[in-house]
Amino acid sequence: MVAQNTFIGLVAWLLISSMAPPPAFAAGVSAEVQHPESATPSHTQGPVLTALGPRVHMFVRPTYREKFTQLFRDVLGCGTKELNFGFSYPVLLVSFPDHSAFSVEFTDLAPEDVKGETIDDAHAFRGAWIEFRARDVSAVQEKLRAAGVRSFSHPGSKHVYFSAPGGKIFRVIDINYQGP
Repeated sequence: MVAQNTFIGLVAWLLISSMAPPPAFAAGVSAEVQHPESATPSHTQGPVLTALGPRVHMFVRPTYREKFTQLFRDVLGCGTKELNFGFSYPVLLVSFPDHSAFSVEFTDLAPEDVKGETIDDAHAFRGAWIEFRARDVSAVQEKLRAAGVRSFSHPGSKHVYFSAPGGKIFRVIDINYQGP
């Protein structure tokens, strides 16, 4: 069981750490940063990684399990399925029509959520932030606000960010949006 938890934790760390670096939001800083040692791939070998996979794994405290599930199942209409891997709680798989998904492991080892009715950038969780695509961003944001999901602004970004139960941060962007 310990080996299985360690393996899943390692896989989650690899998934999260392989994501692109966070955008540079500071004024005057280019959002596209290239590192000299990686700007031009070797002619003998191409990039080692070719794409971000269609799956993300995250950790949320068990006390937020029902509210987290309700947000994505009932408010946002995503597919949800509980998968039993022998943990104290089933892993929640949240899926989308394009067959992408994210999984949530409910564990007391997850960080604690920020308390209170409101949230701001200074107190938002500093783990991986997720980006969801939607055809009608305004309608999705309205559903989130109507459900009482906390929102805030991040300096230098025109997007609104939300905090899911358990503190996981996400934004909703237009399905055709391209940019940082």
